[in-house]
Amino acid sequence: MNTSAINPPAPLAHPGRRTTGLILSGCAVMFLILQGGATWLSGILDPTWAALNVTALMLLTAAVCERLVFNLTLPQAFRALGFGPPTARAMLAAALIACIMLLFFPIFSFIADVPIRLQADWPWILVGAIALNGVAEETLFRGFVFGGLRRAGLSFGRAGTIAMAIFAAVHLLLFVQSPFMIALLSTLLALAAAFPMAYLFERGGNSVWAPALLHVVAHTIRLVDIPEPYVLPAVASWSVMQLSMPFLAFAFLKRLLTPPR
Repeated sequence: MNTSAINPPAPLAHPGRRTTGLILSGCAVMFLILQGGATWLSGILDPTWAALNVTALMLLTAAVCERLVFNLTLPQAFRALGFGPPTARAMLAAALIACIMLLFFPIFSFIADVPIRLQADWPWILVGAIALNGVAEETLFRGFVFGGLRRAGLSFGRAGTIAMAIFAAVHLLLFVQSPFMIALLSTLLALAAAFPMAYLFERGGNSVWAPALLHVVAHTIRLVDIPEPYVLPAVASWSVMQLSMPFLAFAFLKRLLTPPR
């Protein structure tokens, strides 16, 4: 993997171990908000409302952390977190990969000879996935952790490796919440997606929107209704398929995802 071709964003503050430590501490706080808040609120609220509330709180926390670490104003903080406009080429690359991923459902339906239909409330479920998985998680792992480490002066490889390790580590919680195979595949997917998502973020104008699109699509299996005997095979097949999907981003590196000048 050639990481030297990527130009790092201009550092916005003092680089060094102290900045890296502050970024990792902020990440821990925001993850506790995401995980603990989503778990607690889901017990008293509709899951989508819980996702919206947790996402709002985490974004506010992320902006405060940007203020503390990099001394940014509120508009600067959200821009640094990845809420600026993405490049059209990065969004096109993400959209093409997303379309390929979504082909899984008609193909699985045809091969297994089982009907797959959208759930009645799929738009509302999608809103929750966009908020929690797309906006909140990509803001945390790509915008704040990876982007912050890059702005602190770390190389693409080092920043990507740290972000990958953190993203994979938080998925270990799935081993106490889900079947072993699903948890294992989800953790492997987090490892596989780390660098492709980092490329989409940085070469997309340091914007979360291209990786957020793929992150939301990765959760679209929650939108469909699959007959009970086929749920586990479908989820396992979906996870295995997605292990290779993020790497399609590398096919666009020389054309759509060209390094910033």
